[in-house]
Amino acid sequence: DNTNRPNFKMTTHQNNDNNNNTADNQDPITPNELKELKRVFNQLCYFAEKAEALKRLKEIRKTLAFYPNPSKLQDKELLYLPHRRQSVIEEMEEYERVSLELGGEKAELEKVLRKIEKRPVQHIRLEDTTSALKSLGMKPSKKEVLNMMWEVDENLDGVIDWEEFCTNFERNIQDRSGLEPANFYHLVQFMIYDKDNNGMVSIDETMYLLYARLGRDGMESTISKLFGGEDGAPVKEVGNQGGEVDFQRYWEVLSKEQLRRFHESDLGKIVAGKKGMKSK
Repeated sequence: DNTNRPNFKMTTHQNNDNNNNTADNQDPITPNELKELKRVFNQLCYFAEKAEALKRLKEIRKTLAFYPNPSKLQDKELLYLPHRRQSVIEEMEEYERVSLELGGEKAELEKVLRKIEKRPVQHIRLEDTTSALKSLGMKPSKKEVLNMMWEVDENLDGVIDWEEFCTNFERNIQDRSGLEPANFYHLVQFMIYDKDNNGMVSIDETMYLLYARLGRDGMESTISKLFGGEDGAPVKEVGNQGGEVDFQRYWEVLSKEQLRRFHESDLGKIVAGKKGMKSK
C-alpha cells in the first residue's frame, strides 16, 4: 500500500540514524565521488532508450580498435623497414575502409544519444533500472526492481531524480548499521567502479575510490572480500587489471557485508537476543 510507505521509509532512516554512531563523523561525498555520481546518473537516465545504441557503439569501437591506425607507424615503417612498405599501405587502406564504413553509423548513434541527454528533465525510470541490471547479466523480476526504485524514490513519483540519487548514496556511505536499503546503491557503486563499462570491476578501478573513502586498511579489507575467496581469502590475480569480478559476485559480497554490519549493530544484537530468548 503506497499510502503507508512514506512513514515507513522515514522510520527506517530514523532508526538507522539512531543506530549509526559514526555517521556524524563520516566524511560527506567527496568531489571525485560527486563527479563519478554525475557520470553514472547521466548514464542511467533513459538507459532503456540508450541501451541498444550504447551496445552497438561498444561493438564499433571494439572493431575499430582491432585495426591499429597504421598512420602512426607509417613514417617509421617506410623509412626503416622498406620491405614492409606494401604491407603498411594495405593496412592503411583497410583501416580507412573500415573507418569510413563504421564512422557514419558511429556518428548517427552518438547523435541519438546526445539528443536524449539534452532533454530538459533527466531522471531514472523503472525500465531504465531494469535495463541496466539486465546489461550486467541480472534477471530481476518487476517486483525486485520496484523495491529497488522505492529505496530511492523519496517523493514516490515513480522516477529517481538527481537529488534523490545523491541522498541515497550519501545515506549508504554513512551507514554502519546495515539498516539502510542498499540494493540500488550497490548498482550505482558498481557502475562508478566500472569506468570502462565492460560489466566488470577490477582492483585497479576500485583502489583509488576505496582508499579515499575507507583508508588503507578498509581498502585492503574490501578488496580481499571482493577479489579474494570466501571470508577474505588472498586476492586472486586473475583476469585484467589485477583481477576482475562481475556484478553478481559484487552484489553477493556486498549483501553479505551489509548483513554482517546489521548483526554487529546495537539493534542487530537486540534482535539476536530476542530470538535467543524465544528459542529457550
